[in-house]
Amino acid sequence: MNLIILGPQGSGKGTQAKLLVEKLGLVYLEMGEVLRELARKKTPLGEKIASFQSQGKLVTDEIIAEVLKSFLTEENFKKGILFDGFPRNLSQTNLLEDELKNHQVKIDKVIFLNISFQESLRRLKARRICPTCGANYNLVTMPPKNGKLCDQCGSQLITRSDETDEAIKERLGVYQKETLPLIEIYRQKGILLEVNGEQSVGTIHLEILKNLGS
Repeated sequence: MNLIILGPQGSGKGTQAKLLVEKLGLVYLEMGEVLRELARKKTPLGEKIASFQSQGKLVTDEIIAEVLKSFLTEENFKKGILFDGFPRNLSQTNLLEDELKNHQVKIDKVIFLNISFQESLRRLKARRICPTCGANYNLVTMPPKNGKLCDQCGSQLITRSDETDEAIKERLGVYQKETLPLIEIYRQKGILLEVNGEQSVGTIHLEILKNLGS
């Protein structure tokens, strides 16, 4: 089974994706985390990605294509792949479709976690990361147990450098313009599963599994 999970930033895609990967044994492609990892490396590609991220902008499709192809292997397709944070626009959708055709596979279901613009903004402003071990938290939906300290290593949590107010609003604007139209495309294909993303984590997970027949 090959799945895509879509939704605005802060919708809980990452949380639900990891639950599905654990439950269904899928290969996880979280494009945002892959790009952030590359951005931390002092390579020409990494520096290009870092430049885009510091401005709150999406990287080019050429960069995405380079990253994507390394994941689309026969071995991974046998297990099934969950795409998180990809595709983000029509050109990336077409890129993915072409690659899937080359491997004679398809996307079985597109999960859309729908939350309001206001809720997305509220959640994004509450995101925190541990600078020591890289653990992610959200003061609204997934707070640490001990104030603003990391549960895993006890370090003081910080706001990600690419999550200034300006960068957040820029990303949400891009999402509404470029990613939201994909929802209707997948709806017309009959493979869209729309879920209210403002419910509890457990409720959303169970609803997704029920609709996937798992």
